[in-house]
Amino acid sequence: MFNKDDFGKIEKNKNHFLLFNITVILFASGITFTAVIPNLKGFDLATSFVTLGFYILIGNIFVGIFKNNIGLVFIISLILSSLGMGWRLWLEWGEFSLIEHTNIVIIIGYPCILAFIITLIYSVFQKIQN
Repeated sequence: MFNKDDFGKIEKNKNHFLLFNITVILFASGITFTAVIPNLKGFDLATSFVTLGFYILIGNIFVGIFKNNIGLVFIISLILSSLGMGWRLWLEWGEFSLIEHTNIVIIIGYPCILAFIITLIYSVFQKIQN
């Protein structure tokens, strides 16, 4: 997705791109978790594809920020997606539309799957870059 010049720009401005990734993971996981889980109220396939595009971009930027550090990418993605989802649940606590989304499987599974997807995208793009 990015070429060597783009990765050079990312390496020069690591803090800016890391802040961008943190912001996108926090807000995207908080905003979209009600729309990307199939068979639950609010599922939208178009939103799922847009969200996947965000995570492809994030994984690709992580390639420029962290060299051969797959564990750190997984941990950062897991923590930030959990915080984003928890932030959304906290803001809308008690709202009837989130009843289906407070299942323990979703609360634990969604951040884990999201971190796995970002890490998988990171590893694929890292192999392509090298």
